[in-house]
Parts: sequence; structure tokens; C-alpha cells
Amino acid sequence: MRRYLQVFLLAVAFDLYWALVVLFREQGLIIWLALAILACLLLPSAYRLYAIGLAAAGCLLDALWVLTGLISFRSESLIPLWMVALWLMFATVWTQLARTTTLPGWLLTLLAAVGGPVAYLIGERLGAITFLEPTFIVVSWMAPGWLVLMLFFHLLMGRQK
Repeated sequence: MRRYLQVFLLAVAFDLYWALVVLFREQGLIIWLALAILACLLLPSAYRLYAIGLAAAGCLLDALWVLTGLISFRSESLIPLWMVALWLMFATVWTQLARTTTLPGWLLTLLAAVGGPVAYLIGERLGAITFLEPTFIVVSWMAPGWLVLMLFFHLLMGRQK
């Protein structure tokens, strides 16, 4: 029972972090980056590279969506630093979840393939990003993007266990 409580608290903490980052973006940039870096450093050293790799791959996926004209962040840079912090925190939390949960990797992959695009939908409604194409088209590209990203992540993590 204790493990379920840890997973629940981890999810709630990440959701709170996500909401604060999306709502305040640049206003709390130093805090968002510091918290994400600290969380990553708290991972066991053998897993930090997985989290950093997932964060980098996620940022590249966002860059691809920006460059192809699916989304736009309301910033001057391709990907704003608050989004980089969000990816690092997500990757850290997801790595911890994948490392400690008894849920199968395929189920976690499917959860991410649904949850990722939903987070972007909410972020768009909160004004953090702009969909440059109709919502259905954007989500139709995001879901398989998240699926492939998380599939590779879980396959990589599974080979190292």
C-alpha cells in the first residue's frame, strides 16, 4: 500500500508543478529550473541519464512540432526555458515512476500517449501555447509522437533492468 501512496503523491506533486509552470511561465523561471534540476539530482545516479535523455527527446519533439507549424510557444525562442524545465521535471518523475511501479511498461506508454496530448490541450486553453492547426490535427500528431517517444524510453529502461 505504501508504494501506491508514493505514486499518488508523486503524481499530485508533478501536477501541481505543471500547473504552476504553465500558469506563471517566465515569472518563476529560476524556481522552475532549480526544482527540475534538484529533482533530477535526487534520482539515483544510474537513472539520471535516462531522465536527461527523455527530457532532451521531449524538447526535440516540441521543436519538431514548432518547426512543422503545429504549435507555437508564446516566446521569442524555439522552445522557452520554462518548457525545458517542465520536460526535465516530467522526465525525472516518469523515470522514478518507471523504476518503482509494478505497472507494465506498455500500460505506462499508453497512459503517456493519452496524458501528454491532454496536457498540451490544457496548456493551450491556459494560453501557454497556441495550436496553429485545428485541435484534432494537432492532437492527431501529438498522440503518436508521445507514443513513440515513450515506447523507446520504456524499451531502453527495460533493457537495463
